[in-house]
Amino acid sequence: MADRGPRSGVTLHRFYLPSDVLHAEVVTFPDEASHQIARVLRMKPGDRVVVFDGSGIECIVALESVGRTSTGAVETRRRNEAEPTVQLTLYQGLIKGAKLDLVIQKCTEIGVSRIVPVVTARAVPAEPSPSRQARFETIAREAAEQSGRGRVPEIAAPARFPEAIEDATAAGPTVFCWENELKFGLRDLPKADEGQHVSLFVGPEGGFTEGEAEVARRAGARVVSLGPRILRAETAAIVGSALLLMQCGEL
Repeated sequence: MADRGPRSGVTLHRFYLPSDVLHAEVVTFPDEASHQIARVLRMKPGDRVVVFDGSGIECIVALESVGRTSTGAVETRRRNEAEPTVQLTLYQGLIKGAKLDLVIQKCTEIGVSRIVPVVTARAVPAEPSPSRQARFETIAREAAEQSGRGRVPEIAAPARFPEAIEDATAAGPTVFCWENELKFGLRDLPKADEGQHVSLFVGPEGGFTEGEAEVARRAGARVVSLGPRILRAETAAIVGSALLLMQCGEL
């Protein structure tokens, strides 16, 4: 949760806060953030931090009081420069256990804007419970703080594959990763325009079925390979997101 501050060599810790807190000239940190400032980071009055609300705007705040309730004065407001201009949505086939946690964390760091778990033919895990959904959102928030993002990716409720592919192709260019595609790869895709919405589909542990690949083709998705080696589902999500954003000029 660190960022380079206005003074060369100074590293500033980052905190995601509700938007109403950032609109004031004096920021009052919630209990969890105050505890981290005072007890974990051992910060002192006069130290500076970066706070952001997910809108793309962030503030440099000079701490005035540190304790059970910490406060600080807003010194500077600025637009975050780390956000991609291309809006990438990852549609991830439901995968087991902590693998989805890893995908959310790393794809947030990479620059994915939205993550949608997808119920597919070969998806084994049950749909996430409300408590697990809340855990996903916490992982995304903490990863956004750590990586210097100005926005926290939305972690959507699980969607069924037919609805997911329809929504994705209606929103913009859609890339469907399938290990049985032998001809086209990500390098064959055109570069997305600034501000464009792009979707990436990655299957669960067992991959997508041939029927799902055909549904994707008919819907207008571009079916591609991630290369000659078979990647685990979580690896494919991270590699695919990074390569697609690089193809779009965002890495």
